[in-house]
Amino acid sequence: MAKRFTSTEIWGEDWFLDMPIEYKLFWYYILSTCDHAGIFKVNLRAFCGLNGVKLDSKDALNYFNNGKDRIRIIADNLWLIEDFFYYQYGEVFNPNNRVHDSIEKIYNKYDLKMTSIRGLKDLKDRVKDK
Repeated sequence: MAKRFTSTEIWGEDWFLDMPIEYKLFWYYILSTCDHAGIFKVNLRAFCGLNGVKLDSKDALNYFNNGKDRIRIIADNLWLIEDFFYYQYGEVFNPNNRVHDSIEKIYNKYDLKMTSIRGLKDLKDRVKDK
């Protein structure tokens, strides 16, 4: 089971407080069910069925991206949580770290450049062969 850091400060942020409760729950569902790279496979049918609610993905994106881009659309059914890497792993990307390396492979699969990931301040070089 994946474990994730979560921000308690979200309960004081206007964009979050202004959302209807089902969209707040959906935000936490996204954070909980995305992969370790912050990629979420959009499946509203599953979420709505589990929780007995009705949501619209366009409304969700409008709520989530209110005032700041928090979700990047990769494809119709794939979203990237913009600050996920930074929040979970920090501001330094180290390809010699196995987790970071596997995340880079996922990003490459979706043509996401490491330099486009918000919050990263340092991209360490790989170990060079002698």
